[in-house]
Amino acid sequence: MGKFHYPDLQVCVLAAGRGKRMRSNLPKVLHNVLGRAMIDHILHTVESLRPKGIAVVTGHASELVRQHVGQPVNLEWVIQDKQLGTGHAVKQCEQVIRDVRDVLIVCGDTPLLQIETLATLVDEHRESDADVTVLTAQPENPFGYGRVIRDQHGHVTSIVEEKDASAEQRQISEVSSGIYCVRYDVLFDLLHAIGNRNAQGEYYLPDIVPLALQAGQSVEAVLMHDADEMLGVNDRVHLAHVEDLMQKRIIEDWQRRGVTIEKPDTVRIEASVKIGIDTVIQAGCYLIGSTQIGDECRIGPNAVLVDAWLDDRVNVYAFSHIHSAAVGSDALVGPYARLRPEARLDEGVHIGNFVEVKKAVVGEGSKVNHLAYIGDATIGRNCNIGAGTITCNYDGANKFLTEIGDDVFVGSDTQLVAPVRVGNHATIGAGSTITRDVDAGGLTLSERSEQKHMPNWKRPVKDKR
Repeated sequence: MGKFHYPDLQVCVLAAGRGKRMRSNLPKVLHNVLGRAMIDHILHTVESLRPKGIAVVTGHASELVRQHVGQPVNLEWVIQDKQLGTGHAVKQCEQVIRDVRDVLIVCGDTPLLQIETLATLVDEHRESDADVTVLTAQPENPFGYGRVIRDQHGHVTSIVEEKDASAEQRQISEVSSGIYCVRYDVLFDLLHAIGNRNAQGEYYLPDIVPLALQAGQSVEAVLMHDADEMLGVNDRVHLAHVEDLMQKRIIEDWQRRGVTIEKPDTVRIEASVKIGIDTVIQAGCYLIGSTQIGDECRIGPNAVLVDAWLDDRVNVYAFSHIHSAAVGSDALVGPYARLRPEARLDEGVHIGNFVEVKKAVVGEGSKVNHLAYIGDATIGRNCNIGAGTITCNYDGANKFLTEIGDDVFVGSDTQLVAPVRVGNHATIGAGSTITRDVDAGGLTLSERSEQKHMPNWKRPVKDKR
């Protein structure tokens, strides 16, 4: 179980915005940051608080968001039919929030937000016995954010949106992150009291601050340590910037956990990837999706691993591509090898340069070292598959299986026309085309044409006239 637990807390995630500046058919919160949709980053973070429940407010293309997320047991979906501002969005949650102490309100487009920051906000909100607590930051460039207005005693008096701020107010460096923790028993009274007399004609969530003060309620602010956590994504420039920041965070985290990453500015490691200790990731590697890498592996340079599973001490040489495949311990792959979906290499297998393996099992200690295609096949233990070997698995309509036993030697430039079986300890001579099952042991050859020599034959010469 996680170290955080707030059973009397409700989380409200605001994810109704269309994101016009993204210029996309996708809702903004479904755009990926390091292989995971923004909404997934946020939900993963708030779920770690172990709250009583999570309400997600959707609007534009809500069916796409719901289809993507599914239906977690503690999640309620709320529709904001008209996008009339953040205050209006939270108000739509009134019917699904019950019997909690506080409501934590977060934005669905802030994927850098950290669980520790949210826990600090909730804890300090409760320790101060505040009615409303806003999470604030001091970014280098506050443009676009609501400014936090304080009185001469340092108490928060209001939050003014950028579009409504005066020139003097825009000089204030402290801004609202848009994230609030509010007592449940005051939240919806405040939301119902919000007006929309502003430049956008919307119901702003920050307007609960002056309303709370007018009602004699207490308002506090908690300053986050890293202002980057509150960065929202409004266009693809922001998306790339946020992804760069998250990538730096992920790489530094793996380095502190015992992974060597050479030339980290050239490497992509997505959020769901797992890496063991003493593994080396060389320049230009892409580790994508649910890839998991064991201890003491060496990856790269310029290798691409997508949803791959590697056991310990695997060496993946340069420019190899592993997609939805599993590699056993002490295996060697590449350079320039390709493992396609459902390929499985057992312990100590060698897959060499320009070898492609697809939907095939290669047994312990076997070697396929050069220029081969192994598709829809099973290969036993301690086999040697020669250069240029092809399992001919496709007749133009259907796929068929090639089965090779243990301790088999297949000579170079052999075609195995499936369906076909090769018995244990068999040897197949180079250049053979095998169309029938091969018995165990012995040597099997296909018929070869007679070799001839023509002593007086001369090569053609280019006419230089």
